[in-house]
Amino acid sequence: MRKDRKIDRREALKLMAAGSGLAASSLHAATNKSELKGGAHLSHPASHKYARIVIAGGGTAGIIAAARTRRAAPNAEITLISPNTTHLYQPGALFRAAGLMSQSEMVRETASFFPDNVTWLQEKVTGFDPEHNRIETEKSGKLPYDVLIVALGCAYDYGAIEGMDSSMIGKEGILSIYLNDTVKGTAEGAELSGALFEKMKADVVTASKPLEILFCEPDTPVKGKGSGLSLMLLYLDMLQKKGGDKKVRFTYVTPDEVLLDEKMFNHALGKIVKKYPSVEVLYRHRLTKVDAAAKKATLTSGDQTIEKAYDYIHITPPMQAHRLVRESALAVGDGPQKGWMDVDPKTLRHRSYENIFGLGDVIALDYAKSGGAAQHQGIILQDNIAAALEGDRLRYTYDGYTVAPVVTAYGKVMLAEYNREKVQPTFFLDPYTPRKLWWWLQRYFMPWAYFNLLMRGMM
Repeated sequence: MRKDRKIDRREALKLMAAGSGLAASSLHAATNKSELKGGAHLSHPASHKYARIVIAGGGTAGIIAAARTRRAAPNAEITLISPNTTHLYQPGALFRAAGLMSQSEMVRETASFFPDNVTWLQEKVTGFDPEHNRIETEKSGKLPYDVLIVALGCAYDYGAIEGMDSSMIGKEGILSIYLNDTVKGTAEGAELSGALFEKMKADVVTASKPLEILFCEPDTPVKGKGSGLSLMLLYLDMLQKKGGDKKVRFTYVTPDEVLLDEKMFNHALGKIVKKYPSVEVLYRHRLTKVDAAAKKATLTSGDQTIEKAYDYIHITPPMQAHRLVRESALAVGDGPQKGWMDVDPKTLRHRSYENIFGLGDVIALDYAKSGGAAQHQGIILQDNIAAALEGDRLRYTYDGYTVAPVVTAYGKVMLAEYNREKVQPTFFLDPYTPRKLWWWLQRYFMPWAYFNLLMRGMM
């Protein structure tokens, strides 16, 4: 079992901010201190009982689950099932698409994250049999478990938009930073969007009329809330330096009535967006059709549709839970969360199967999915797994914390942190003010912290 010092996200950030600035050396020194409080440690005593624990999925949530479950149950036989050799830092896609991050900064070998005594089955999960406490795999057949943790993430459904499929990204002015291959560890959408952005910058200089650029959000739950808005504002700021307001017109299309699903951050972002005369926001609209040849988008609001011509269009795809979950008894059967994994949103335990837990993008939540959310869920999972193995009541609850870092301009980020009930900022700073500090944090510190702390259950 690893003996690394454990600190939580808030402690890491506060330590990094202490003194003269955010320096990695400050964090390194702090991790050698004997004790820090804040939630990364076990609140419930570890269970030393033997149990067969299986984790389905080896992305961010799955690796977090492995590190924390090893700590919660040091005598358990833990098996993680996932085919990906390379792990992709998906938040880096935004910066990669703007030419501000390299591919090498976004990837690490998956094997480097595994805690001691966790078995890795490098293959695919093929099915669930919760009635018999078994999981089906591509090569190893049916594996029994005492506890199952599902962290399979979500799937992108570009085909839900008429006339659209993922092969069109990078062509005819179509961008999407979300397109990736998490098994191979590639961020194709970011690469292709970056190439189109270079063309866009050249077009701004030579265009005889303003470029029409659309950014479209889906009417499904999404991970990385605010990523499309961030890319729009980042591109806008960078393009204006090439040609000014008169050379670009941006339209942000959202099915919601807000820019962000927290009223105070939404208000602050609304004021920022209104400062840009070249930006129009179409609320309560969604992209339903793309005519790539004609470069026209069909936008729907209720029973009304409009067609809008574009030169470039960024698409945040409709999202749904992993197919295996959607088609299993683990899924919500009906309603707005249909298909997502049916867990208690506070304890993260399945509503019907008491020995099954879920975390990350696959679970049914009515608020933003993010890496920060998975990190907080991992802390709750750690304690509740220990409690469940001991037959104790699950007293540790996830409060809905999530984070949506919104880029408002080159070098400026608004760090939107909130939970089900309120704004939940890490620092005693005005959370509604975009700062260079948060840009530095997101661009430079967080990739390092993600690979070296978060994925090892240390924050």
